[in-house]
Amino acid sequence: MKKLKNKGELAVVVVCAVVGFLLAAQLRSVKLNSAADATNASRLETLQNLYNEALDKQDGLEQQLAQAQHELGVYREEAAAGGGSAALVHELEQLSITAGLTDLEGPGVAVVLEDSSSANVTGDEADYLIHDSDLLSVINELRSAGAEAISLNGERILATSEIRCTGAVVTVNGRRYAAPYVIMAIGDANTLYNALTMRNGVVDILSQWGITVKVTAGELLLIPKYNGTVEYQYARTAQEPEERGE
Repeated sequence: MKKLKNKGELAVVVVCAVVGFLLAAQLRSVKLNSAADATNASRLETLQNLYNEALDKQDGLEQQLAQAQHELGVYREEAAAGGGSAALVHELEQLSITAGLTDLEGPGVAVVLEDSSSANVTGDEADYLIHDSDLLSVINELRSAGAEAISLNGERILATSEIRCTGAVVTVNGRRYAAPYVIMAIGDANTLYNALTMRNGVVDILSQWGITVKVTAGELLLIPKYNGTVEYQYARTAQEPEERGE
């Protein structure tokens, strides 16, 4: 009887130990979850604040852009009707084109790029996706071939435009786009087409990874103006030596 009693007491001790361990584990899990929830809530609040700040900044930039476009229109009208010389009007138009402040149309090529649908044999899915470097290769080739204006998914490409991967998408002029990517370029259509499709050229290299690249020449393409503002905080017009006191 004493042996059975000892066995019963042992069983009770074991059960109590197991229950205690489970309760401790549950309590620890609850604390960890609470801490994780608090951290996530803090991150969410921070992201919300950043998002609100970005929206406020965007609204301010849009107002600045609208004001700048209005002033530019006034200057054009005054230059054309108020005695401005033809050379001055022409220079203003050229500066507007260079700054990307006006819609442009003309002959050129349209390039459509889509992610590869080939079977993955490298084990790395990124090998079969379009990256910012691929888009830059196409754009640089077009520039080298004499493209006078370029857009990517409707975004005018300027000297200040950024093209970079942000996760599974590409950011252009602060806006995110996913494949397919459409690049439009105005210039001599035959020259641009041949520059992209030549043997061992950019299209040939991308095709080796199964990335679909379709190049089409056109007689009349439309490239929209830059939908944003360019601010210079540090750069300024260089002074002449005599103005600097040299």
